[in-house]
Amino acid sequence: MKLEGKTALVTGGGGGIGRGITLCLAEEGAAVAVADIDLERARAVAEEASKLGPRCFPLQVDVSVPEQIDEMMARALKEFGKLDILVNNAGAGSRPGRQTGEPETVEDWDYVYKVNLRAYYLTYRAISPQMIERRYGKIINVASIAGRQGGGPWFLIPYRATKAGVINLSQSMAAQMAPYGVNVNAVCPGIIWTSMWEQLAAEIRHEMPGLENLELKQVFDFAVSGTIAMQREQTPEDIGRAVAFLASDDAKNITGQALNVDGGAQMN
Repeated sequence: MKLEGKTALVTGGGGGIGRGITLCLAEEGAAVAVADIDLERARAVAEEASKLGPRCFPLQVDVSVPEQIDEMMARALKEFGKLDILVNNAGAGSRPGRQTGEPETVEDWDYVYKVNLRAYYLTYRAISPQMIERRYGKIINVASIAGRQGGGPWFLIPYRATKAGVINLSQSMAAQMAPYGVNVNAVCPGIIWTSMWEQLAAEIRHEMPGLENLELKQVFDFAVSGTIAMQREQTPEDIGRAVAFLASDDAKNITGQALNVDGGAQMN
């Protein structure tokens, strides 16, 4: 119970990696505001996390809309009175409704940027005054090993670029907040079977010759075997445990870092 008495806000908390993060924080004693664009998903995860002991509640937010970010933060602060931990996890690989194989558009770039990078800055801007005043806080930004280097199919370019931006932004945040005792770090997940990876598998199958007859999970397994040194996929709970560690005082002297949780896919 390293986070007993702490409060947290997790964006994109209604499924996949966000669910894993929420449950791991709750297991360690943190009360969690579960924010997601899908209120029903957020409610289900909040109910699941509340069974572990601490109070958790859902919030609906579209982080691509700045006004909704401000409303989300105000509601979380009103409910909890303070926020000790911010986890920026909401993410997008492309614009909503984009079909497999469709050409990349300016709308793809704009939407991915708004969700994956701009929203992280806006939540930081909204929460930092109370962390500065209290001289305490933990901010963890979920990036990706895709942000470690360029390359790959064209449809990943906006995603890669914004996740690289998250790593750089985290370092800038860390430098700004260090004098106030606030830690800021990034976590870079590896390959995890989530709804986003299911969409990515469809794109890979469409683009790469020889994969057209594979099921989507088989495409995913192919990516794992060709990428992960330890030859096994990662899980949302793997990311959640890393986030819970960085949110705890065990990590009080760790800031400005980007932690790969990827089974050895990226060794840098």
